[in-house]
Amino acid sequence: MKPQKEALEIVKKYISKYNEDNEDKIKENLLKELKNYLVRTGDGTVTLRSEDSKEMMHSSVGALTEAIYKFVKPTKLEERKDPFILDLCSGLTYNAVAALNYNRNAKIHMVEICEEVLFLSLFIDIPLKEHEIIKDKVREYFLNKLGYSYKSKYKNVILTVGDARKVKFYNYDVVFHDAFSPKRDPTLYTYNFLKKLYNSMNKNSVLSSYSSSIPFRRALVENNFIISEEKSPERKRGITLAYKDIDYKPNRVNEVDERLIALSISSIPYIDKTLSWSKEKIIKYREEIKLRVKMEAGNYISTKKIRANKVPNEIVKIQKEDKNSTEIIKKMSKVIGWDSILRRYLS
Repeated sequence: MKPQKEALEIVKKYISKYNEDNEDKIKENLLKELKNYLVRTGDGTVTLRSEDSKEMMHSSVGALTEAIYKFVKPTKLEERKDPFILDLCSGLTYNAVAALNYNRNAKIHMVEICEEVLFLSLFIDIPLKEHEIIKDKVREYFLNKLGYSYKSKYKNVILTVGDARKVKFYNYDVVFHDAFSPKRDPTLYTYNFLKKLYNSMNKNSVLSSYSSSIPFRRALVENNFIISEEKSPERKRGITLAYKDIDYKPNRVNEVDERLIALSISSIPYIDKTLSWSKEKIIKYREEIKLRVKMEAGNYISTKKIRANKVPNEIVKIQKEDKNSTEIIKKMSKVIGWDSILRRYLS
């Protein structure tokens, strides 16, 4: 999902008019113009309508609630000592604000491609005092961009505006992966981008994403993440957690998903070999690979049969082993005929 273009055009008008002294006036006028595009969610915080006017950028449960229960709580941020967080697709900044609220010693690298949404974050109300920290960093970006000289006093927040695929990454302990749905825009769900993330994460680090997409989870497995899942506050499908180099066994994803990730051709990951392909090219290339795998592999198990558990006994036995989901999926994958074909396209 993306914000409605009309809303972004309204916000864009105010960016060039912005200075440190007129925030209150801009807030009053901007929010008035956006009244048909902003929606109050269940916890009282606001979000934007998306391109589909019936859908919103955050769940109806609440934008702040979503940040807490899809990103902060599942990554056990409170328990981490001085964590370095990568906040992908920072948007209206709920995730970053919630993170600092739960761990004031955290350092955060915020990455956002849409200036308009980031600018709007200065004028919405997030009922946590840490919002002032994040706003000050956003304020620094826009004032300096407009030719003013402003220096934020907060050193624990880095803000980068641009395509995350091209951004310089550091070494992170936690990654909030809050990109749009991979079906709508797979650019940050590709095997290649997730490889970049994996290489930028420390030992015992974790990535959290609301997406439970099968191609996304397969891409994580192919990059040696240990995948897991936790319950989501407002839907049946669980959120995805992906760990790097941990020495314990997290919750497994459900058995049906393990089989689909390991066996179904629908699990073939999105690929972006240069980290610059358009979403249309990424989607088209994946469809081409699926056709090639079908032709080269010959016999394969249909998704319908996999869901019905009509799989070889060898698969059933593997799923009973006391291992993490990634180990189980990799072992099951070796049983099927097209596993090695896929890796040719990933290399």
